[in-house]
Amino acid sequence: MNTLSHKIQRRHITFFAAIGASLGLGLGPGRVRATTAAPTVVRIAGTASGTSGLALLGQAYMRAHPGAQVEVLAASGNAGGIRAVMEGRADLAASHRPPSLAERARAALDALPYSRTPFVLAVHRELGIERLTVAELARLYHDEVPAFSNGRRARPVLHLADPLDTALLRSMSPSVANGLEQAAARCGMLDANTDAQAADFIERTPGAFGPTTLALIESDMRPLKALAIEGFPSPTPEHVTSGRYPWSKPVLLVHAAQPAPAVQQFVDFACSKGARQLLAMAGHCIHS
Repeated sequence: MNTLSHKIQRRHITFFAAIGASLGLGLGPGRVRATTAAPTVVRIAGTASGTSGLALLGQAYMRAHPGAQVEVLAASGNAGGIRAVMEGRADLAASHRPPSLAERARAALDALPYSRTPFVLAVHRELGIERLTVAELARLYHDEVPAFSNGRRARPVLHLADPLDTALLRSMSPSVANGLEQAAARCGMLDANTDAQAADFIERTPGAFGPTTLALIESDMRPLKALAIEGFPSPTPEHVTSGRYPWSKPVLLVHAAQPAPAVQQFVDFACSKGARQLLAMAGHCIHS
């Protein structure tokens, strides 16, 4: 099992024990049986906003299906995950977008929307920032040496490789869109290639702030704070579902058009009521 799977297992063992019986997922130790059958491996790749939650489901699935094995590969982003499925290195990819026409021309792929997650701006919890106004956010992007309201130096993290992140930020206001354009034109900016790298930058760089998702923060238990934007409710799944918080990202499961039976069984599990409850506890708004 890879490092991410070990990390999720360590951090959520109490979580599984507490909710297993109520969800009917067969998580209690008495339900695990020894088996001599060769394990069936379902390999998952893609964006960290999805793979972290799928790692939680993988742990639940393996407890409910002794002999099955779910392996979550290192997060590689939307394109990287889809490419892994196309090349046979993964069976499922978590992606914020469906396969492109070019990707579909190379392989027969299906994409199943199964959740959404709040799109957020985040900082390290130790920074002491809880919320921003839209004007403050625009200034943090626009200024060459930006600072937070508490006087701490701010370091914008960009994610220009993801057009959806850029579009969501620009939609916050014309002033934010202008500030983001100014930041993107400056040299030496922190510009992440994937969701995971953006979260790493925010977590490890003093004063960093940038785009991520609530699902990534909650599923992977990152020491990050999802900031409230003044004038809008807190970025929770409930407020996304109700439409009161307007910024979110879809998460899709991408797989071969004719998946192996073991893959289809895991996909069915990921869409089950118990799995949806697990995801809802980890920053996801469940797709209806």
